[in-house]
Amino acid sequence: MGKRLDYLDMTKGFGIILVVMGHIIYTEAHVMVWISSFHMPLFFVVAGVLMAVKNEDHSDPLAVIRHKAKGLLIPYFWFSLIDFVLDIGNVTLGKIDMHTFQVNAISSLTLYGKSVLWFLTALFFTSCYFVLLRSKLSDKVVPVMVVVIAAACYFLRTVLENIYIANADNLLITSLVNFLRSFVRAGMVLPFLAGGYYIWRWLIGKMAGFTDDRPGKKIRTIRVMSAIVLFAVNITAAMVNWSIDTNNMVFGNIFLYYIGGFAGSFAVIMLMRSIPPVKPLSYLGRNSLIIMATHLDCYLLWAGLRVGLIIYGLVPLAPVLIIFTVVITLLLDCIVIEVINRFFPFIIGKKRKA
Repeated sequence: MGKRLDYLDMTKGFGIILVVMGHIIYTEAHVMVWISSFHMPLFFVVAGVLMAVKNEDHSDPLAVIRHKAKGLLIPYFWFSLIDFVLDIGNVTLGKIDMHTFQVNAISSLTLYGKSVLWFLTALFFTSCYFVLLRSKLSDKVVPVMVVVIAAACYFLRTVLENIYIANADNLLITSLVNFLRSFVRAGMVLPFLAGGYYIWRWLIGKMAGFTDDRPGKKIRTIRVMSAIVLFAVNITAAMVNWSIDTNNMVFGNIFLYYIGGFAGSFAVIMLMRSIPPVKPLSYLGRNSLIIMATHLDCYLLWAGLRVGLIIYGLVPLAPVLIIFTVVITLLLDCIVIEVINRFFPFIIGKKRKA
């Protein structure tokens, strides 16, 4: 189990690097489009895979939901509080106006999520949907219901968007719409979590070679070739569909969105399963929640970009700017990770080690 989880950590580590890159405004347009096509679906697919790997389907549904709440909602509220304090400073310094401050605060309270924190509530609600569906329905019915829920949410997304636009100046109505959007958004990404769960169960049952801990050359070759083919499908779908924004439910062609999301996610999983463990990547994956919550709104990316621009002035090559910005940002986040894990683990729903 430990070895199998290593490459899933590496998958999340790769994903969180893409998240950081996706928030750098200087990232090339086609690269940004490719990143947006699957970097957020990747985390929901991995969450589904982990449910299968950990046999959570055999656990008490309420116990699983409580566990998810501890691991996702507690960090959500703590990081929302940190963002709230930072916003007070931003208002005081005149960097944001009072209306923006109010919108950010209400977004946090209504679970819509300010900025990147939307991911935590989306993952929690999506996990709840799936756990409850599996506890009430058979495995033959659950996939059908997942599709039905996603289709209904796709329709509701448009209805809510129209209501929001028509009442853009009414803070009460827009806040209520965003509260409902948080549940709709979770329904839209539900196929990724459910797909990760069921596809992984099928792979384990029918194609055990893909999960062999000590594969031969043939199995490794199959994994690498599978990753290449899946990346080709992902890139094609991404370039045709163009920019995606899962947070704001901008999907383009919804079928290409799911095709690109699934293909890119499993391409990374197959690739990470093909290579030896990479400890730095695993470290980033294990702590991806902290990086997700802090890299942008805690100004770590801002600091990384400042250093990146200085180096870019010396070596004016776009890849140099992006690489150094990502590296500096992640190094700063590693400091934050160690501080939280050692001294403030309650922020991420954990107890301090004796």
